[in-house]
Amino acid sequence: MSEKQDYIETDVIDLRQVFTVLKKWRLVIITITILAVLTSGIMSYFVIAPVYEAKSMLIVTMPDMATQRSTEPDDLESVINTVSRMPLMTMNTYVGQLTSDTMYQRVVEHLSLEDKGYTARDVAGMVKAEVAKDSNIIMLKVQHTNPRLAADVTNTLGEVYLDYLSERNLNQMTKSTQFIQAQKQENDTKLNVLLNEYRQFNSDPRSVEYLQKQFTSITDDLNKYQTSMDLARMEMQQLEAGINSLRGSLANTPKMLNVANVGQGSIDVVETQEINPVYVSLTEKLNDREAALAEKTASLQAMQATSARLQGNLNIMQAELSDKQIKQQQMQNEIKRLEETQNLLAQKVTQTQMASSIDLGGTTINVASPALVPANPVKPNKQLNIAIALVLGLMVAMGLAFLLEFMDSTIKTPEDVEKHMGLPIIGSIPASEAAANKSRWSFFGQKRGS
Repeated sequence: MSEKQDYIETDVIDLRQVFTVLKKWRLVIITITILAVLTSGIMSYFVIAPVYEAKSMLIVTMPDMATQRSTEPDDLESVINTVSRMPLMTMNTYVGQLTSDTMYQRVVEHLSLEDKGYTARDVAGMVKAEVAKDSNIIMLKVQHTNPRLAADVTNTLGEVYLDYLSERNLNQMTKSTQFIQAQKQENDTKLNVLLNEYRQFNSDPRSVEYLQKQFTSITDDLNKYQTSMDLARMEMQQLEAGINSLRGSLANTPKMLNVANVGQGSIDVVETQEINPVYVSLTEKLNDREAALAEKTASLQAMQATSARLQGNLNIMQAELSDKQIKQQQMQNEIKRLEETQNLLAQKVTQTQMASSIDLGGTTINVASPALVPANPVKPNKQLNIAIALVLGLMVAMGLAFLLEFMDSTIKTPEDVEKHMGLPIIGSIPASEAAANKSRWSFFGQKRGS
């Protein structure tokens, strides 16, 4: 309990010492603080030139990102679209271009600031551009001691940037137009060459059309021969069947017949042999059928030879026709592709020529709020500077007071004896000095334990 009281008493004594030091050096503290405040006031009101800030607001029209990225560059149209359009830019890209040295140099030239001693680096020190949070707005700020110059630089920087975007669009579209026109000319040349080849190919005596007609004609002839051969085979089978039947009948028919004749004036019967007329008739029919069979056999062989020859010609013609049809189809496909490319390139040339005439600066970025000549300066903040000087003056003065007190090693009070010498106080003898009219104490002590 006693230790706690001693601790509290020690804290109270220390706090009293603090106030004692502040009271002792109060004149120094007040003087330094007043000097700091006066210095700040003089600097703020009479020395530091007032700085004015001009503000301008630019609204960026962002393109539809989903539309721009919906097509992958996997076909000719996508590749041409990529070449013939402006690259995508983010808000940070716009800010970076707006605050580039090129823009600053254009501002210097446009306002003739070189005559006034300003450079692009000087203009860069005036300008600050930033994107408003969660928006497509660029805040452009310019600070300068001349309010008119600050407003002029702000508005001129926006104007030259819009001009720069339009020039950049014109250059890009001009290059794209030249590139597409070169591709179109090359494509037209290929198309003309291929069309000439295609015309020559079709004008060949053995063209696809001619071969198709010949192939159809030979196929029809071959079918006719095939039908005739089938009919001949049927007739031959009929003839062979008739011949076999006649041969069987002939084998069963006697060639000679015994005939009984009665002579004139006699009653005697005389037998004689005569040729069997049936046998003769069968023999004649057999001979006719065999002759007809031989004729049909010869005709069938002739038709077979002709059919084989036609089939060989047909096979050769079919191979030739197939090769030429493939080549013709390839040429037709290539002509179609080149014609589609020609139409696409012609369309893109027209589009890029139209796009080159568009004022991209005016359509992409709009000046929503031009800068006005500021009436009140933003720097210096006199009240804030004086308040800061007051606080800093107090802090410096109080620190100086404690430093002087710490460096003062003279003994003036009984507490100084205990503090500096570590000796207990036995007693004190007052003394006066007429000249100074101040009290001074003489202290005597002895070491603890002596």
